[in-house]
Amino acid sequence: MILSGNAEICRFIEPEGGMIQSNEKADIEVLSGETLNALEDQCRAFVEDGASLFCTSSFQTQSVPLLHMIASLQNLPVQVVMIDTGFMFPETYLFMNSLAKQFDLDVTQVRSKRSYVDQMGMDNRFLYASDFERCCAVNKVEPMEELLKPGDVWISGIRADQSSVRAEKKIVETDARGVIRYHPMLSWTARDVYRYIRMHHLPRHPLEDSGYKSIGCIPCTRKWNALDAQERNGRWEGSQKTECGLHL
Repeated sequence: MILSGNAEICRFIEPEGGMIQSNEKADIEVLSGETLNALEDQCRAFVEDGASLFCTSSFQTQSVPLLHMIASLQNLPVQVVMIDTGFMFPETYLFMNSLAKQFDLDVTQVRSKRSYVDQMGMDNRFLYASDFERCCAVNKVEPMEELLKPGDVWISGIRADQSSVRAEKKIVETDARGVIRYHPMLSWTARDVYRYIRMHHLPRHPLEDSGYKSIGCIPCTRKWNALDAQERNGRWEGSQKTECGLHL
């Protein structure tokens, strides 16, 4: 259902089913073709410079177009990485396995070295219940810092329309550790994502039909509603937090 009268709301909702319109198909064919060509050229340049390529994925619906393009690259060794916090929805693991099989992807899962016991405070509560920032740092940021070294290329599918933080990003930039950050989907919108999925008859995350738009860890994800101004407003309920720390 499309709600009228609020462009900020409508831009996050894409109707299900139906045939993609001819003008929409032409637009997304041009955009995806340009993105794929740029992705291949940029990745080849990185490899020629001796860099190792890693592509992180949260395995949401929003992840599908980039994974589909990564799978089509010829003779370019891009390692797909899933950051497994240990608190993910079962449906996310199922979706990851399904996409890996469908796209013939070799997915590496990385996880914090800290046990569940180590992630509990003196009040016997997990960090996600007492300190959002620390929980994300332990379960997302630290595993990636251990995986990547200076000169490596970190590919991610973040988009400028997802948050004000992401809107400030550049397509290629280098972080404080010397890791090259590559954001090939930066100019895409949520609607572009769904048009691409419909054009290629690709799957969506199974929880999306239940009202989830941005899907992270179980304790920090709620269903999206029409009052949410941004796609990621379903995360970290009751706080001002909009980023896990990976893309700051």
